[in-house]
Amino acid sequence: MTKTLILILPLTIALIVADTSLAQIYKYQDARGKWHFTDRPPAGQAQDITTVTPSVEDKQDGKDLKATLSEKYPPQTPVQEATLATVMIKTPLGTGSGFFVSEAGHILTNKHVIIPSETQLEDLDNRIAAAEQQYATYREQLEFEEARLEKRKKDLATYKNHIRSLGDGPYKRSEQENYDLMLKQSQLWEKSIAEKRREFREKQAAFDKEQRDFNWKRHVTSASRRYIAVLKDGTEMNVRQIAVSKDHDLALLQLDGFRTPRLEAATRGELGQGVTVYALGNPIGIHDSISAGVVSGFEDYYVRTDAKIYPGNSGGPLILEDGRVIGINTMKRISQKFEGIGYAIDIDTALANFASYLPKKDEQPTREAE
Repeated sequence: MTKTLILILPLTIALIVADTSLAQIYKYQDARGKWHFTDRPPAGQAQDITTVTPSVEDKQDGKDLKATLSEKYPPQTPVQEATLATVMIKTPLGTGSGFFVSEAGHILTNKHVIIPSETQLEDLDNRIAAAEQQYATYREQLEFEEARLEKRKKDLATYKNHIRSLGDGPYKRSEQENYDLMLKQSQLWEKSIAEKRREFREKQAAFDKEQRDFNWKRHVTSASRRYIAVLKDGTEMNVRQIAVSKDHDLALLQLDGFRTPRLEAATRGELGQGVTVYALGNPIGIHDSISAGVVSGFEDYYVRTDAKIYPGNSGGPLILEDGRVIGINTMKRISQKFEGIGYAIDIDTALANFASYLPKKDEQPTREAE
């Protein structure tokens, strides 16, 4: 695994850093009919080469995603309009949520959505260790059962020799019938153990593969700065990491080359207990979902809410009825007696963390300014 990472990661980094926005791409087909794409024209193939120049529109702020999404999903309420600016964030290890905070494609999300925390990784390692222990225990049980079966076979062989030594008569016939019954039971037992062993090997192989895949994805995720943002209509877009917060569970991503919908921020001073709020996001992998609740209270830089927040909601916006965002859904505290309280980092804290990366309010691009 280590050697593979040494070989692959530098190439990945080089591909990310290299700017090919103005480069030409040469497309040609070799003698075997396989298509190739390269930034250098191959020797001796000039007559068969097609030059593909990236569209300038694809690389500039010429595509208005807000207009496109509004046309597909005409919002009838501010809450519905806010869903246009909410996205699913996909990484090799899973999914979370995020939302646009600028028309230049800046996306706020949780840091743990794109970079698993030590606690999350420790929890996953503990689950893997528990699964490995279960497999080890089951393997020991199988080996114990197989040892018992081998002893039974030896006992049956001894029993068979005993029967052979007997003289013909009712006693020998009775012993033979008893042996035949025991032999049939042993054969069924052997067949059952063989089936268990086959199923165990299949499950063990699948588990080992999942573990290798997980370890690979963990390494890729820790090195990656590129992710996938899924829009409301299911379109997948490449986004890049701009910054992560040192002090809070926050990260800033960006979708380049598009004008995007965005959420306006409400200040914490405008909030009060009992105010209706909505949590937008992608709980348990369900795309584009809304849950409603109220502001339960405040704690440090968190807004507490009873709106349903599940795994996958992390990084999504907590908004008011007028569509303005008041926080980033981050975690949930639960107990055995009640479902739990959701916590959202207030938007003031988030915007302050990334103020140097975000355009000022009067710098936000508009149609009139074009």
